[in-house]
Amino acid sequence: MPATLCSLFPASVRRSLAGALILAAMMMVAAGLLGAPLATHWPGLAYWCAATLLWPGLANRNRTQALVLLLVGGACLAWSAGQGAEVDPARLVAGNSGLLSMLVAVSFLSLVSRPHTGDDERAPQGRRALASTLAAVHLFGSVINLSSVFIIGDRLARRGSVTREQALALIRSFTAAAFWSPFFGAMAVSLSVAPEARLATLWLVSMPLALCSLLLTGWQLGRRQAHGENAPVAEFTGYPLQAGGLLLPGLLAAAVLALHQWQPQLSILAVITLLAPALTLLILAIRRQRPLAAVRGLVNDRLPQMGNELALFLAAGVLGYGLETLFASLGGSLPLTQFGAVEASATYLASVLLALLGIHPIICISLAGAVLMPLAPDHTLLALVFLSSWAVGTATGPLSGINLAFQGRYGLDSFSIMRWNLGYAAVMSALVVVGIFVLAALTGLA
Repeated sequence: MPATLCSLFPASVRRSLAGALILAAMMMVAAGLLGAPLATHWPGLAYWCAATLLWPGLANRNRTQALVLLLVGGACLAWSAGQGAEVDPARLVAGNSGLLSMLVAVSFLSLVSRPHTGDDERAPQGRRALASTLAAVHLFGSVINLSSVFIIGDRLARRGSVTREQALALIRSFTAAAFWSPFFGAMAVSLSVAPEARLATLWLVSMPLALCSLLLTGWQLGRRQAHGENAPVAEFTGYPLQAGGLLLPGLLAAAVLALHQWQPQLSILAVITLLAPALTLLILAIRRQRPLAAVRGLVNDRLPQMGNELALFLAAGVLGYGLETLFASLGGSLPLTQFGAVEASATYLASVLLALLGIHPIICISLAGAVLMPLAPDHTLLALVFLSSWAVGTATGPLSGINLAFQGRYGLDSFSIMRWNLGYAAVMSALVVVGIFVLAALTGLA
């Protein structure tokens, strides 16, 4: 729908219609996973229509990125078709429908898992405050994603901003969830490229890496303040983590693993798409809240906020398909014969470097997936590379969504955030490379 046609409808109507289309697309994908005979291009078409309705409200940066991805992907497809390659229109429309459906399903969790924001509890201070803030953002962020950062950040903010140390604690603890959380966008993107990844094996390495990230952040911030470079760590104001905050993340992670073990033919992506909405509606019913009213609020509020994600992921799907087709047209040859620990480490380091240059991780993942798939890589090792590059790259990249959001919301320059995180990125990258070699040994690739 052209922008001129979009302008015929009020913004509120476009947003509500887009929200309804997004929900309908997710339900169609879920129905297909349960065996309904639905063609995959129908939910894809619904997502494309929703993205078009939301297009006028997107940030200029996101529109530019999406257009570049569409143009590059379209050019690759056009050249490949000219060389005689077959282009499947249904697959092109379906794009990243499975990935987007998982993200939509995860958005349901925001209806039942939100950090406490009351002012009746005095904000803690000191080293325990730093530790509780890191844990709270990490756990809530692993379930309800970016909204948790701003719920907690807004409570910590004074005069509209947060301190440097608070910002680093919030950003790093949130992005560290990308190492392991099955409800994170990073996991959705990674599993869409490496669907055969074994989550239990992956967690043996990725969860310790997430813990290392939190410990490193706590040590760096505490050491910096202890040396008097900023206010002493005793004056760090943080967010209290309550015992109840541990329940839902743990329950959800256990439920994902249990359902995947029970129905191994379902991918982790499919398990989360089915489980998250069902578990949310069950919890709402147990709490005697009104599920229909909650879902209506989700359709009118949260889902239309996914316009940026829709545009980026749909465009990335076109890019990924275009690169895959182009690579096949060129013969699919690489100067590599295997994908082991060395190749995985090089891929990770290249992805982080591109993140520092402002390239979004989903672009790196799409490119790497198209280039590396002819090598038949181990999907678990590939997923670790993708998750790690997302976790470290988004914390450090000056144009990552979270760093730009902190710039807009709290007035912190995103390039300053990048400089503050360079030492963290260097140490974490060394640990990630060690983790890659450990996982390669566990999977027999070393």
